[in-house]
Amino acid sequence: MLFLSCERRPCQCAMPASPWPTPRSVRQASQLHAVLTTSGKIVHPPSAGHLLSSLTNCLSAPLHLSYALSLFDRLPLHSTFLFDTALRACLRASAGADHPVLLFRRMRRGGVRADAFTFHFLFRCCSLARARAGLCRMLHAACLRTMLPSAGTLVTNPLIHMYAVLGLTDDARRAFDEMPVKDAVAWTTMIGGLAKMGLLDEARRLLVQAPERNVVSWTSLIAGYSRAGRAAEAVNCFNSMLSDGVAPDEVAVIGVLSACSQLKDLDLGRSLHFLIGEKRIKMSDNLVVALIDMYAKCGDIACAQGIFDAVGRGQKPQPWNAIIDGYCKLGHVDIARSLFDQMDTPDVITFNSMITGYIHSGRLRDALLLFMQMRRHSLRADNFTVVSLLTACASLGALPQGRALHASIEQRLVEDDVYLATALVDMYMKCGRVDEATIVFQRMGERDVHTWSAMIAGLAFNGMGKVALEYFCQMKRNGFQPNSVTYIAVLTACSHSCLLNEGRLHFKEMRSSHGIHPQIEHYGCMVDLLARSGLLDEAMDLVQTMPMQPNAVIWGSILSACRVHKKIDLARHAAEHLLKLEPDEDAVYVQLYNIYIDSRKWVDASRIRMLMEERGVKKTAGYSSITVAGQVHKFVVNDQSHPWTFEIITMMEEIAHRLKSVGYSPITSKITVDVDEEEKEQALLAHSEKMAIAFGLISLPPNLPIHIMKNLRVCEDCHSAIKLISKLWKREIIVRDRSRFHHFRDGTCSCNDFW
Repeated sequence: MLFLSCERRPCQCAMPASPWPTPRSVRQASQLHAVLTTSGKIVHPPSAGHLLSSLTNCLSAPLHLSYALSLFDRLPLHSTFLFDTALRACLRASAGADHPVLLFRRMRRGGVRADAFTFHFLFRCCSLARARAGLCRMLHAACLRTMLPSAGTLVTNPLIHMYAVLGLTDDARRAFDEMPVKDAVAWTTMIGGLAKMGLLDEARRLLVQAPERNVVSWTSLIAGYSRAGRAAEAVNCFNSMLSDGVAPDEVAVIGVLSACSQLKDLDLGRSLHFLIGEKRIKMSDNLVVALIDMYAKCGDIACAQGIFDAVGRGQKPQPWNAIIDGYCKLGHVDIARSLFDQMDTPDVITFNSMITGYIHSGRLRDALLLFMQMRRHSLRADNFTVVSLLTACASLGALPQGRALHASIEQRLVEDDVYLATALVDMYMKCGRVDEATIVFQRMGERDVHTWSAMIAGLAFNGMGKVALEYFCQMKRNGFQPNSVTYIAVLTACSHSCLLNEGRLHFKEMRSSHGIHPQIEHYGCMVDLLARSGLLDEAMDLVQTMPMQPNAVIWGSILSACRVHKKIDLARHAAEHLLKLEPDEDAVYVQLYNIYIDSRKWVDASRIRMLMEERGVKKTAGYSSITVAGQVHKFVVNDQSHPWTFEIITMMEEIAHRLKSVGYSPITSKITVDVDEEEKEQALLAHSEKMAIAFGLISLPPNLPIHIMKNLRVCEDCHSAIKLISKLWKREIIVRDRSRFHHFRDGTCSCNDFW
């Protein structure tokens, strides 16, 4: 039935509050507005007030607020009640602080007296809008000049809440302390505000002082402890609440379930699940999600699945997201994907969980395909997910996929920010594309210390130590304070580029100029730099004076340098420490074996080989890979399995011929097998990185660089040969081994043979 037909009923005159019925929607309010206007009753204050109040109760959109304020402006007389009603309309529409403050100023200019409701609505509007601290304090001062103490609780509770939302602890506490009479709402508001501001110890002390502790104040503290990662204290607080005789509600249980997830305490989680049934707490969507999340994170995915099957398979995505995320975090990505495919409308969170699960399982291709599917669903990717994808591309050297993600960012399919740009810089650097990383860095409108650190570290790993130090100086000139990570990048640059004096200077400077105490990573860089430079005695002095025990990386640096500088006794000492720290690490045995072979200590070398056999340690098979036309081609030593094997062997023979024509001599002394020289030369020629380069020469256009990924350290013979290949074929060759990049151009390498 239409509203206008209702308003002509004879019984309407019997209504005590107003001669007009109360509208139930904006449309009905507009109909009443039309009737009042045409009948001339709009000027009647009770009718006008009734209309504005009814319209305010029906507000559901900003457009409706404009209508309400327009109606307010057209009313002939503005009383305190009408101003308060307009302020209430702003609050219902979440209008922000501008409209309410303008109304308050009009109120004062018109000489209309503000009452407690005026400031109640003003403070609540400022809380929603997170208004400026100065504006909030100005309104507070106006309130103090106007209000009577009897209006205290109506005004002070929203005032405390406003200050708490803005993080103004002192103001909130002062308002609370000045209350002559504090009701339960005031105590609860103050305790909750302190908890949300992270002042949990102060909130706990206030809770103890409260004359009445209700479930809301306890829940605020429990949730605060859970958010802060103080899970044990959240559980303790929950137990205290039960001891206090306060029955838990849904929100309290969700907070403790979150704490259980952090503690991985399955027994406590099960007891909470039992408590939910015992206390007949309603199984809301949020509670279902919390239970699924708790069971999954505690490792009981079967119970998580049982809850999902029982009450979670509705249309809402939250329970689906929880169970999918649980399977992904446990590594069961195929089960997660089967659930994902059953969803009607997966949302951004679902896609993010699934993509992250694929990344953590090493399935970058599946993650990228899902990212593209997300775009087809017209969903905007979460920046955290794109950063994770870029990080995965960086670790795998997946340059084409990284470039595709960069294109998505350029197309504004994700929101560009400093973290995303920093991940792009890192990805290009770890794919050996210093030029592209530099372009991204230079185009950034905003940079932070992490961006500078990523740029410096990238240059360091790509053998451009001096350029890295120039960027470090520029960073400081631009007013950025270096942190611990920055200095790891700086010292790595010095270590990889043999910048001994610069390394010593920066190692001292980090403590003296910036108050950064060296961590084991900084000591590791310095030990590596000194050891590579042949200063093994100084390196050992530094190891012995470190305030912490040296780790495997430091002893590994000592061992590697001992092979270069023929320090047999020190090598044996370093190997002993390494074998204690990493008894199953094959690189330690291989390194020590090679040192003995180089020194013609056959008996010691044989003993190391026997030790490997006794302990079941096998040497990691070396391989090299190259990406051509989006497909990864992997080679092992003397590989005969590739479809282009004949063409590759032909190119390798040409490489061998042209290398010898310019005086290249294979370093056959590194071959420990007892065979003749010709077989040793053939064995060196068949190394995986040479085969990958041969394939690159015949399959890539001459203008493109040849980019090789190597899982082990590049051997000395391959390093010498690749320098000459880059000159003879006039090609840029980029080799990423397990510790750094080698950029070969025109017969030289970016490492300057210091690797």
